[in-house]
Amino acid sequence: MGDNHYRRYLDHHARTHADQVPMTEREYWRRRHAQADAEPGARCC
Repeated sequence: MGDNHYRRYLDHHARTHADQVPMTEREYWRRRHAQADAEPGARCC
C-alpha cells in the first residue's frame, strides 16, 4: 500500500541530494497525491 514510499524517497534523496533538506513526510504525501490528481491517467484505477 505504499508504506515504504517515503522511506525510499528519503534513501534516494540522501544519495542524490545530500546537500538539500528533504521534504517532511506530510509534504511528500501532499505532493504525491497532488501529482496523482493532476495526472489521472498515470494510475491503474
